[in-house]
Amino acid sequence: MISTSDFEKGLIIKFNGEPWQIVAYQFLKPGKGGAFMQTTLKNVFTGKLLEKSFRSGERFEEVELAYRKALYLYSDKKNSVFLTEDNQRISLPKDKLIDKIPFLREKQEVELAYLDGELFDVKIPVKVNLKIVEAPPAIKGDTVTGATKTVILETGLKVNVPIFVKEGESIVVNTETGKYVERAKE
Repeated sequence: MISTSDFEKGLIIKFNGEPWQIVAYQFLKPGKGGAFMQTTLKNVFTGKLLEKSFRSGERFEEVELAYRKALYLYSDKKNSVFLTEDNQRISLPKDKLIDKIPFLREKQEVELAYLDGELFDVKIPVKVNLKIVEAPPAIKGDTVTGATKTVILETGLKVNVPIFVKEGESIVVNTETGKYVERAKE
């Protein structure tokens, strides 16, 4: 059993007999009344979003997940395809991974998340290294304000980076925020 104080993004709890993933949460303490946790929950199987408040200290059953390592192969118009350790190809509807695909490159290792034997999500690392394929040149004398420029990465993702970063370099990108972290260490 877990309490509202244990909530974190991505955690899956059992609520009203169904598995719900915590998408966002915020602890609130109004001037009058008791403290509570305002959450946005996503139904694991239907994808339905729900705004729900819970009293502070309320307890829930945590849902146990099973993970299998796999390699991301590609995405077509409808599906994303993965290769498991036992050479089995598994596809997941692309619309379920729309926020993760921009961070995935071919043959990248991921974890497939299963709930009650059914594949429902892909867990990707918090930080990934991606190569810059297109970057405008830096303009001399533009460094005073900590200027940034927009670059295009190998997956098609556009990210703002400091102007000293060049085309062909690899950078580290945070997959939760979609922002530049640092240059990748070769």
